[in-house]
Amino acid sequence: MIKLSEILPHLIHQFKSENDLIRAIDEISNKFTKERNKIGDYLKDPRLVAAYTAFYLLTNIPKLEEVLKWLPGAWMKELKNCDFIDLGAGPGTFSLAWKGLGIGNGDFYQVEQSELMRQQGLLLWKGFHQEKLYQGAKWEWKNDRPKFLLFGHSANEMGSDEAIRYIEKINPEHILFIEPGTKDFFPEMLKIRTYLLNHQHSVLFPCSNVLSCPMQNKDDWCHQFIHIKQDSEIERISQMARKDRKLLPLTVHAYSRNFKGENPQERLVRVFPETKFSLEWEICHLNQLERYQIMKRDLSSKEIKDLGAVLAGASIESELLKELDQYNRVKILKVK
Repeated sequence: MIKLSEILPHLIHQFKSENDLIRAIDEISNKFTKERNKIGDYLKDPRLVAAYTAFYLLTNIPKLEEVLKWLPGAWMKELKNCDFIDLGAGPGTFSLAWKGLGIGNGDFYQVEQSELMRQQGLLLWKGFHQEKLYQGAKWEWKNDRPKFLLFGHSANEMGSDEAIRYIEKINPEHILFIEPGTKDFFPEMLKIRTYLLNHQHSVLFPCSNVLSCPMQNKDDWCHQFIHIKQDSEIERISQMARKDRKLLPLTVHAYSRNFKGENPQERLVRVFPETKFSLEWEICHLNQLERYQIMKRDLSSKEIKDLGAVLAGASIESELLKELDQYNRVKILKVK
């Protein structure tokens, strides 16, 4: 895990103090939440680009590691000989994370429109790796190796139409989306999902390859949660900036054109408040939404605690005990 103290020497702007960094993080946060119409302004300011890099890069790296635990191990082996394409790369968060995991043997590409972000990404790459990094605002091929395309918090910014145009141009064998787990983005993700399933891609996560989604016409959205452990340095910065980066909602989708995984039949999509007698979950079961009830009387204290800590996004296996009008009473056999 990269530490904040290791990142600081490679920032495009050097902060005078910890408090100076915190103030810059607060400015960016306000643009993301309160001043969305000015969100692009930070890309023109080296100080804010550096603050974004110092905070969000370090909190997104463990996010990738946790996401990969959900994905088929056999698929990960397929990615080893692919070129890695970080689309909308920003300062290269996911390029550094992927390289640090030692998975890929191909070339690394960062496609990013912001010149300052590209400069910051190059500084970081040179600070940690010796291999050549290909960068640009547009895409240029260097070889004919298979391609792994990653959208890391970028499809939500460009929208589904532009994301699909990139997919058509790059023509990747494998695609991974790690996006904010927001209601606003979900319809855009569904449009991309529909396009990919109609163009010879199989979905590996989170759902089955059935074209329709049970939330397609609902005032609801499918997303996941991960709980990550931060390095002590970034944990301190998070506390000072009053940012919770431990429990993170996100939208993760994975697709492949030439690899078909065995999709779980049951995926947890929502955890309802516990009752005195039971745990209540909403499950996507073969692309149908069902409500599961797990009775506490049938569980040990440890089992209740363990199941109470399960987050949306987990795959499960269950045994139907009783089919009732509003829910299915089940026994949980396995959680992954």
